[in-house]
Amino acid sequence: MTESREKNFAERAAAQIAGTSAEAFARAQKFSARYSLFVNAMRFVLPAIALSLVGLVIAWPHVQNTGKVRFKLNFANVAPSTASSLTMVKPRFTGVDDSQRPYTVTADNATQVAGGSPLIDLDQPVADMTMKDGSWIVLRSAEGTYDQTSHDLDLRGSVNLFHDAGYEFETTRAFMNLQAGIAHGEEPVEGQGPFGHIHSVGFKVTEHGRYVFFTGPAKLILYPKAHKGSNANKGAS
Repeated sequence: MTESREKNFAERAAAQIAGTSAEAFARAQKFSARYSLFVNAMRFVLPAIALSLVGLVIAWPHVQNTGKVRFKLNFANVAPSTASSLTMVKPRFTGVDDSQRPYTVTADNATQVAGGSPLIDLDQPVADMTMKDGSWIVLRSAEGTYDQTSHDLDLRGSVNLFHDAGYEFETTRAFMNLQAGIAHGEEPVEGQGPFGHIHSVGFKVTEHGRYVFFTGPAKLILYPKAHKGSNANKGAS
């Protein structure tokens, strides 16, 4: 009786194993068939994609000529002189003058005039000097040139001078030495401040902005309540 049960159990187990093997074999056959279909499809799809890319490269210049495409890549013409010089965006030059007072020169862009040259061409330069009492004087212009060796600053275009005491002057050119704390100009000047309104043929700034002189002939219009004791001296020379 026991031997009969064991025989039946063995036969059922063998049947289950055989059934499982048959199912696994069938799944393997299905996977192999699908993989073969994928490989056969890629033999046609990949060459088609490659041919499409080649066609796009050939047709792209003709598409550009129709004027419907606004994106275009071109080679830039760079002169040898430009390539050999240095260009900087948002430069900042700092230092101290003969009396250890700080000064700063900033600009939108800076380009070295020539390779190894101390001259730097500036776009929208701003020069800021601090005086002994902590007040300041600022000069800004459309363009300028800064000499890193002599600390001379040549400002050109629309030159504006702002003084901490409330003065504002405008001219077309000004020269400044940041190390000595002086500035001057020989072009017509127009300015205003707490004292009034002035026209002159030039100006001079000395002692790091403590004194501002207007060279004559000059015309000064005083305001009725002009501030007495101003640091800016008006006159002609």
